[in-house]
Amino acid sequence: MNCYLLASLALVAALVGLTDSTIVLATGAGLTVGAVTALGAGVAAVGALALGAAAVIGLANKRGRGKRETISCLPFNNPELFFSMAANTDFLDCGRRYLCELEATPVENLAEEEMMIRDVFGKGSTSINGSAGSFYAEASNIGINGGVAACVQTFSSCPFDRKTIFLAFEEAKKA
Repeated sequence: MNCYLLASLALVAALVGLTDSTIVLATGAGLTVGAVTALGAGVAAVGALALGAAAVIGLANKRGRGKRETISCLPFNNPELFFSMAANTDFLDCGRRYLCELEATPVENLAEEEMMIRDVFGKGSTSINGSAGSFYAEASNIGINGGVAACVQTFSSCPFDRKTIFLAFEEAKKA
């Protein structure tokens, strides 16, 4: 993963909650101010999760000999910090629903960033109980075991599905 992508993810995660932007979705459905705020929080959470995943991958690569240091592109090298940022902005559990639905979605239907996030929180991920990482790993386990329907039911406070959150995330990266 290149530094430009990581820098754009950092910028999106840091600024998306602070902007008053209008998000136009292809569905044609109107969004209320509350829905736009919720979607913005979900996008911020996904951005922070992507940065945390990149930090985990960067730390793993740093241990390998002769590998480029992905971690040097990030403002912090502590993945738990990014996961805590995601948890603090995720007031409607949209980040958790997003991760849950990532696990319930076939790999061939995921974008590169989604696969990176899924790899960090997916099957066999180890997070310390009580950590922000475990907060999201739990959501991944729900997706693995129960599918999309379980994700929708468990995280019903979030009105957006994985595709909507990811499309908003992609739009925020372009801004």
